[in-house]
Amino acid sequence: MNAPTRCLFLTLVMGMAVTAQASNGEQKWSSGCATLEFMAKMVAVNLLLPGDRDNLRQLSEIQGYLLEMNRAVCQTAILTRDTRFSPRYENGMVISADLYYAPWYFSNGVLFLAEPGADVAVNYPNGKPMALHWMHGDDAVFWPNGRLATGHFRTFDVTWYYPGGQIVTYEAGHRGGRWFYPFSRLDGRLGQEEISNRWGAEDQHFSFINFRSDGSVYLTRERIYGKLVLDDVDLLDVPGVLLLITRLYQQTDAARLFVPPDANITGAPF
Repeated sequence: MNAPTRCLFLTLVMGMAVTAQASNGEQKWSSGCATLEFMAKMVAVNLLLPGDRDNLRQLSEIQGYLLEMNRAVCQTAILTRDTRFSPRYENGMVISADLYYAPWYFSNGVLFLAEPGADVAVNYPNGKPMALHWMHGDDAVFWPNGRLATGHFRTFDVTWYYPGGQIVTYEAGHRGGRWFYPFSRLDGRLGQEEISNRWGAEDQHFSFINFRSDGSVYLTRERIYGKLVLDDVDLLDVPGVLLLITRLYQQTDAARLFVPPDANITGAPF
């Protein structure tokens, strides 16, 4: 191989290495933003259906921190050197030394995650963990109030719990499973009100939650069609599905600022 050819070969190899590294870094950044999206859904559900002894003011503050990080980091279409390295919040707090490979912090100084796209703990702005081992998907996930949401994230045959401890579903990742609302049956009988005995299956009836102007709840009987016909992978995004069920995406709300109106998270965890 002559000198010019060798020079061209080395340039190509180095260029491929830099491109691969940049692509890997962008994937990590995307994974961090998808994690933030999932956390925003968890907080939105906890605000909509608060659990025992929840502090609604604190939950609203948590949502504010998530929105602030989303605006500062995840709404960026192009990550330039200036926006990737040491971006800051309006209060002067550094978000991250490097959005590809360094820890991300909320504007109150609490660590969000030690490295995007890595198997690390993920924390809410109140300092409580959402997960201790996020990327593998086989660890527990918690609500912002510290209560268990599920013992094994992204496992099909697993139970999910509401912020108050009631059952969401026994089989998170199976279309046609039984899903429940967290309040007692509206017909006066004991037990939880059933959303559907075959949730996600086409032409199945389900109980649709509605809110009056005073905040009180009533249910109507509806039929599953269109975007509510979900596959097993969609159903694993339990908070996203709950937001669809509770009409949150059909109204103006903070959760809509994070993602398009669908049930599915992408990229978290890889």
